[in-house]
Amino acid sequence: MFFACDPGWLGLEEEIGIYSYHDGLALAWESYFDGNNYDIAIAYVNSTINETEDEEYYNSAYTSLGWLYLFKSNIFAGNNSDSLTYYRDSAFQQLSYIENEELAIIEYDTGCYYNFCCSDCFAKDRQLGLLYTEIENYFVSSSEQRDNIDIQTLINELASFVLENPQYNFMDGKPTGDNGQILDLSIDNVKIYLAHVYFRMGQFIDSCYVLSSLDGYKDLCIDLECSIDWDNTNLEDLLDCINNIQPLF
Repeated sequence: MFFACDPGWLGLEEEIGIYSYHDGLALAWESYFDGNNYDIAIAYVNSTINETEDEEYYNSAYTSLGWLYLFKSNIFAGNNSDSLTYYRDSAFQQLSYIENEELAIIEYDTGCYYNFCCSDCFAKDRQLGLLYTEIENYFVSSSEQRDNIDIQTLINELASFVLENPQYNFMDGKPTGDNGQILDLSIDNVKIYLAHVYFRMGQFIDSCYVLSSLDGYKDLCIDLECSIDWDNTNLEDLLDCINNIQPLF
């Protein structure tokens, strides 16, 4: 089941039906980057799925919807657990859609005509978003629920994503906002998130080495030193470094 939102509620009636699949997704991301307007962006994606017929595979739309739900879920972090769970679950549902992904990548090449088009970027976005959602779900789960989550495999997959996608940038395949606004989410942000995850799991050596792989990390973590015989005596320095750097988003 894919969630729907009537764009008419948001004053978008005149827009419906006048754009192509890729126009609709471009409008969605422009709306989001213009001012974090989640509901309008989500409405554009849903109308793209429901109203356009020029694209056979909607994988990139489901991925876009998943990330927008994920962004919206973070509004409720620490404040409203029910809303957080709802939007994280919604994000997981969309980001889990993998049917015909290879065919969707091929079709994307022939259907998207914007300069920012990228045939397989949505697949990388889907992979990263799904990992983030599953890992964060682990941390908010009960002890009993955690027993059913293979968190180490998820962390290993995130580490593999970092190694296999050294040039990853979330903006690839997306337009900027009307005034050039972007979301600064590159592979360095993913590395920082991985370091946070390692730290939260008590894997301090791994966390330290991930941070040390960042360009200019010495400027961010002046006292941080990592070595083969690291024995947690510099744990306070690692914690200071972790606290000085923002996570994924």
